[in-house]
Amino acid sequence: MKRLGQLAEIAVGIAFLWAGTVKLLDPSAFLSSILTYEVFSYKLSAAASLGVPYLEVCVGVCLVFRVLKGGSRLLATGLLLVFIALLTQAALRGLDVDCGCFGSSATSSESGFFWPITRDVLMLAGIGFAMASEKISKWETGK
Repeated sequence: MKRLGQLAEIAVGIAFLWAGTVKLLDPSAFLSSILTYEVFSYKLSAAASLGVPYLEVCVGVCLVFRVLKGGSRLLATGLLLVFIALLTQAALRGLDVDCGCFGSSATSSESGFFWPITRDVLMLAGIGFAMASEKISKWETGK
């Protein structure tokens, strides 16, 4: 079970690496995506469009290589909760947003909000499963 938890966490890390890299390649597209949520000022959106991708890449690297596990899990959880909140508020407000999650290929209204929110919840569950399987493994071995 511990291995399955590790694989889940590595998969989440790969998703963060992919998302961050795509955003780093086109920060102006990511800025446009952030602005479509109509939540943050332009200055805060610009700062986020420059900082969030680096944070995602760092979190992804830590999750994939299983270093700084506590901090990377905490940051990943925080990012995912923010992403879920942003997507949910956009859905409730009926906004036509470009998710910006993995590049600007499709707007959420075209594909719906269900998949992006579900994907983030599944990644959150992956982190939780990894943490639980690690705790269970330690408990079973007595360490």
